[in-house]
Amino acid sequence: MPESNMKLVLIFGNEVDGVSDETLQLCDGCLELPQYGTKHSLNVAVCAGIFIYDLFSKLKP
Repeated sequence: MPESNMKLVLIFGNEVDGVSDETLQLCDGCLELPQYGTKHSLNVAVCAGIFIYDLFSKLKP
């Protein structure tokens, strides 16, 4: 978990191709949101909302 004063960039890929290999090579880390059931992708806005909510909930003092 990053510290609250740490700079952070979140990159989200599209539902079909994800993030390019070139972009992934520049990243320090990679997270995936696991999918269960018959639906194999989430709308990128929904996925971003889940990650950002989780990030900010962990940064609270």
